[in-house]
Amino acid sequence: MKRVSVIAGFLACLMVVSATAAQEPTPTTATARQPSPDEVNRVAAQLYCPVCENEPLDVCQTSACVQWKAQIGQFLAEGKSDEEIKQIFVQRFGLRVLGEPPAQGVSLILWIGPIVAVLLGGFYAVRTIRRLSQRGAVAPAPTGPEAASTGDEYRDRVERDLKQQL
Repeated sequence: MKRVSVIAGFLACLMVVSATAAQEPTPTTATARQPSPDEVNRVAAQLYCPVCENEPLDVCQTSACVQWKAQIGQFLAEGKSDEEIKQIFVQRFGLRVLGEPPAQGVSLILWIGPIVAVLLGGFYAVRTIRRLSQRGAVAPAPTGPEAASTGDEYRDRVERDLKQQL
């Protein structure tokens, strides 16, 4: 009798284990991997909060931003790339959610404008410096009554410069 009860217990355990092992794994446990907060923040750092002004999505603590970060995590778990996620947010909220505007169309001015401004500023600075250095080197020597010296070299130089500008 003991043997029968041991064999029956063994068979019962075997049936429970085999039934559990035969089940397919649920998608949330085996196939879908939950992204880490660092992965979510990597994408969120490239986006700005559509509600808060000039607030990156990764540091914004409003309830809307928390929901959007959860959505980013869900998109990452589905296997979407960073660019696909950014495109989804652009479709919903417009280009203002992007941390960096795309280098195309009207936004191209934002990329080229500062470079052009620096080049023009440098050209103007070099031209001004050359003009000022040439003006000082070509100063004519005073003649006639202007040549009269007061004896003070500094005062004479100031007088000459004032007369030159007039």
